[in-house]
Amino acid sequence: MKIKFSSYVALLFLIVITTSGCATTVKYEAKLNTLIGESEDSLIAAWGVPDREYHISDSKKAIEYVRKSTVKMGGDTYIEPRIAYQSGTIGNKTYSGTTTQYVTETTPVYKYKLFCKTSFIIDKSGKVESWHHEGNDCVSQ
Repeated sequence: MKIKFSSYVALLFLIVITTSGCATTVKYEAKLNTLIGESEDSLIAAWGVPDREYHISDSKKAIEYVRKSTVKMGGDTYIEPRIAYQSGTIGNKTYSGTTTQYVTETTPVYKYKLFCKTSFIIDKSGKVESWHHEGNDCVSQ
């Protein structure tokens, strides 16, 4: 049986990847909510040095974390049987029949870029006031 790789399989893969191990956006947002009211120092201790920092006003700033990865899918090889029909003549006798040939096939390789950008607003007292995230990989377990 030949396996055809389609965009539906790719979509299914992305759904499985983003929900594997019960990782969900809801759980990610719940973790972000626990950071509201925490100090900027505590945030940096937990998340590391931010990728970017923006000064919104004299009293507020935003710090941003970006996570990127690429998932490769495909490139698998499999053997597919194919029936070959043959006929001809040997001397004055005709013949016909089938043979099975085994052909090695390879599925196409697809790359999917995953990312999550999370920003935190830090208030004038140095506490996390709010957060915002965007991307296709903002999930947590």
